Amino acid sequence: MAPSRAGAATPSFRRRKSARRSAATRPSATPARRSPVAPAKRPASYWVVAGIRLDQELERLRGLPVFADGPLADGRPDLKVRRASKRPNRVGFAVPSEHRLQVTSYPGIRPGDVLETLLHELTHLHVGRAREAHAWHGRTFKATLARAMDEAYGVRGVAARSTLHGAYAEAIERLRAQAQMELDLSA
Repeated sequence: MAPSRAGAATPSFRRRKSARRSAATRPSATPARRSPVAPAKRPASYWVVAGIRLDQELERLRGLPVFADGPLADGRPDLKVRRASKRPNRVGFAVPSEHRLQVTSYPGIRPGDVLETLLHELTHLHVGRAREAHAWHGRTFKATLARAMDEAYGVRGVAARSTLHGAYAEAIERLRAQAQMELDLSA
């Protein structure tokens, strides 16, 4: 008689669990703090997404008054640019404990999208996990992001009720189009 499916899976599960347990006790298994990658170590084209130089924009945003009393003022976070062939579900992420963030470039991304994503993830590094309901996107995060958007791009009064990216991107795009129209009219 063949062993039951559950009975066959149990020994391999135990082996995997014990292998994980022994790996966790090895000194080499402890994660090392990642060293930040300096912009000079990558070609300039690596940092360009939708015409925005992310390394330069990151440095500018770090200097905002809203971030003056946090970890962004102390050091440059490790920024990684991921290139995707289609729009991903997650356009960026931040790991406050490792002081790093990632922004994803995809076909059709607009400057407003990438600027919103970069500032959103920098806000995560600044705020971290708040001790409140909705720890990642709660009141503290939303208030800090709103203040940062105002200081960085002059975007005010956006009701970003959801954690999805896009509400601020639309406002940034409108302001960029308005500024371009003013430049065209003055020429």
